[in-house]
Amino acid sequence: MRKKRRIFKGIGKNAFIQTLIGRLLYCYVWLVYKTSSWSIDGLRDEYINGDFSYFITFWHGRSMSDMFLVLDKSLQKKVSVLISLHRDGRIMASAMDWLGLTTINGSSKRGGAVAALEIIRTLNQPGNVVALSPDGRKPGYKMTTGLIALAKKSQKPIVLSAYSVKKGKILKTWDRFLLPSLFNTGILLFSEPIHIPADLDAEGVEKWRVILENRLIDLTEEADRRVNLKGRISLRMEGTQE
Repeated sequence: MRKKRRIFKGIGKNAFIQTLIGRLLYCYVWLVYKTSSWSIDGLRDEYINGDFSYFITFWHGRSMSDMFLVLDKSLQKKVSVLISLHRDGRIMASAMDWLGLTTINGSSKRGGAVAALEIIRTLNQPGNVVALSPDGRKPGYKMTTGLIALAKKSQKPIVLSAYSVKKGKILKTWDRFLLPSLFNTGILLFSEPIHIPADLDAEGVEKWRVILENRLIDLTEEADRRVNLKGRISLRMEGTQE
C-alpha cells in the first residue's frame, strides 16, 4: 500500500501529469457550470466592472468559487490567483491558465516577500482582482494572518466569497473539498468590501483575523443552507453533521 502511495505521489509531481489533470479539472468545472442553474447574491457592479481593485477570498475547499465567477462572462476585470507551489497548486494553475487567469506563485502563509510585492503591485493597477484562499495548507477553514497583512499593507479591500451546490461530495481531505455534481443547483455569495485599517498592531491583526474567519465560515455555511447541500457539515466542528 505504501509503495502504491509513493508511486501515485511520484506521478503527481510530474509536470505533464499536473497539466493534464488541470485541464481535465477545467473541463469538469465548465460542464458543472453549463449544466447547472446558478443564483448569485451580493455581486456588486464594482466587483465586475470599472477600476475598483480588491482581494477576493474563499476557503481552499471551495476554491472553485473563482472559477465559477470567471465563467460568468460579465466579469470585466483582470483576475490573478495566488497558487501554492505544492503539486495541488500546480494542477490548479493549469486549470486557471485555461480560464485565462494570471497566477502568482506562493501562498498567503509561505509565499514570501516576492509574492507579496507582486500582489500589491497587481492591486495598485486599476481594475485588478487577486483571488486567494486564506487557510494555507492545514488546517482547513482556519484563516492565517497573511491576508490581513496584505490588505493592511496594500489598503485594498477584501471581498469574502462562497459557493455551494445542492448535489456534491465533501471529500475526506484536509480542506474538506466540495466536489460538485453535474446537472445541479448552485449559488455564489459575496460580502460587502471589508477595509482593514492601516495602523493595526499585532493584536489588531489577530482581532481582524478572527472576525474574517468567522464571517467567511458563516458565509460558506449560509451558501450550504440555501441550496440544502446534502451531507453538509459544520465547518467549525470537523465531521459534525447538520
